[in-house]
Amino acid sequence: MYLRLEQRFLSEGDTQGVYDHLRIPIDAIALLKGGCFAAFLLLNSILLASAPPQTGVTIEVGAWADDASRNNFGVQVEIETHAYDTYSNTLDYFWVGDNLANGAFIQFGYSLEPGVYCLNGAFVGGKFKCLGVSEIISASDPRWQWQYWPNRLGSEYYYQIGPAGSGGTNGTWHAYTIYPDSSSSWNFLIDGHIVASSNLTISPSLDPAFVVAERTEASPTPIPLGPVRFMNISYLNSAGWHETNSLISISYCQPSASCENPFGVSATDNANALIAGSGVTRSYDGALLWTSGYVKLDVNVHANTPFLVTSPVGTQSFTGNASIGIPMDMFAYVSLPDTITGTSGILGLLGARDQFRGWTGAANSRNLTVQILMSSDRKVEAEWNTDLSVTIVLIIGVAVIVLGFMIGLVKRRHKTMKFQ
Repeated sequence: MYLRLEQRFLSEGDTQGVYDHLRIPIDAIALLKGGCFAAFLLLNSILLASAPPQTGVTIEVGAWADDASRNNFGVQVEIETHAYDTYSNTLDYFWVGDNLANGAFIQFGYSLEPGVYCLNGAFVGGKFKCLGVSEIISASDPRWQWQYWPNRLGSEYYYQIGPAGSGGTNGTWHAYTIYPDSSSSWNFLIDGHIVASSNLTISPSLDPAFVVAERTEASPTPIPLGPVRFMNISYLNSAGWHETNSLISISYCQPSASCENPFGVSATDNANALIAGSGVTRSYDGALLWTSGYVKLDVNVHANTPFLVTSPVGTQSFTGNASIGIPMDMFAYVSLPDTITGTSGILGLLGARDQFRGWTGAANSRNLTVQILMSSDRKVEAEWNTDLSVTIVLIIGVAVIVLGFMIGLVKRRHKTMKFQ
């Protein structure tokens, strides 16, 4: 689901080797093969300026949309362009994306990525293929960019970078949209206009839609990341386009063992809007950034029986019953600790136990934990069957004891009367 340092240079023909984090135009390699010394000097200068690092870091801050955005077929966000000078071997990328149900990952936004790059390529089968022209991208040139990873945990990917200035001028807002126009083609739109299409596998999303401000670098750089503003995060399902009703923070650093996330993300004064990058208040991963409102979850479990409710506001413990406010369009999880609890009243004193039968109302399940999408006020109730087996055994035992005592008493009285 998260990008890794990129591999966009692979030799052509008999030239061998892969240079991580570097994309070099194939025509430069072809000139080198032809024996052009000037091309050799150009290629050598590129390699010296962008030497492949031994290790790298990917840092991301952003937000998940609400749980109702799962299983979407398209995503959209408005991003304010912030252009600034960056270093070679550094990718600053601001995007909207989806983890897809087929295991793939797709994203679209604008990037700052100075260097010499093939603008349309793929890394497939261990080989890089340049499918278009190559250009020198300046340090402060914002360009749109999409990427598609057939396996988000794998190393293969496809990408395309737009022409110079295609990410807009500084301070302007642009809507970035991903949606399929058929069963086999993704469209990438800016401000409602298609700028690219790709015949890659179409699939609904697995997770909620999400937006990210990302830095991928060969080594730590002192320049700020953005900050960049996002707003109006939306998703497409069978009922049309919908704006998200809640935002959950993303704070990610890889490799986690050797890096600390210096960037932050926070909601702005506008609804469904956030700012991410340098100089922004840090939020822990999974924190609630914003919601359009809270809806009520009524839970009725059992007298004196504990249960837990987990949502973006945390995990809360209750006993018996409760009414809890849950952020709009987010999941709430209600959990019981056990399938057995004591029966209330006199039967409980006589050893009766209640056996969990299942949940009714907003959830119909026999599992101890249920998941509820809080798109409106909901009510869930646990149902129980009373087990009287212990009580019956106890009553029978008491009855036998009492009966034995009575029989013994009658016998003693009979003997007493006989000797009088």
